[in-house]
Amino acid sequence: MSNRTTADVVSRRTALAGLGAGGLGLALAQTNAERAAAQDAATDLAHHPLVGTWLSGTSPNDIGLNYWGPDGSMTLQTIIVPVPGESEGSFTYNDQAMGVWEPISERGIHITFTWATRDATGVPISSTTVEGFPVASEDGMSFLDDGTKVVVTLRDPTGTVTQVINTVPRVIGVRVRPGKPGYEEVLALLAASPVATPQAGTPTS
Repeated sequence: MSNRTTADVVSRRTALAGLGAGGLGLALAQTNAERAAAQDAATDLAHHPLVGTWLSGTSPNDIGLNYWGPDGSMTLQTIIVPVPGESEGSFTYNDQAMGVWEPISERGIHITFTWATRDATGVPISSTTVEGFPVASEDGMSFLDDGTKVVVTLRDPTGTVTQVINTVPRVIGVRVRPGKPGYEEVLALLAASPVATPQAGTPTS
């Protein structure tokens, strides 16, 4: 026969109820903290000076638009045109390039974007991934990626790395605003900044 009194049973139930409530409170507090942290991170992204639409390129005949979204997404303007292939009369096509970004400093970000290259029938023949490190100007109206930390990785259709390029020409961009598409500004910046000679790619096989 149990020696527990009614008071003992009530006390145990009260304690268990308290533990349950405490556990629930802890879980809710953790959930709220995680939600707050996610909101803070989103806010940090949204207020980064590189968020927005930019006109950028490496030279006057290599200018296009790119967009860094407040959610860490990245979209690049891509012109789907045929490119001569390795054999005579063959052509390849590049998919739309898309990617992501994250802040690494008050004005700098780390970007990663990729696209697939396909033959005339749509079969993938390679893919290219680019990692860059643009930095906004102090006024937030232009950016520069000097190319010294850029990594371009080429892969075959199986995903095997075939070549890595470690240095590419610098990229300069200007913010696009209503009534200000940015062409004059970016051309002036490109003319004022010399292009470094890129190093040859490093084959991996």
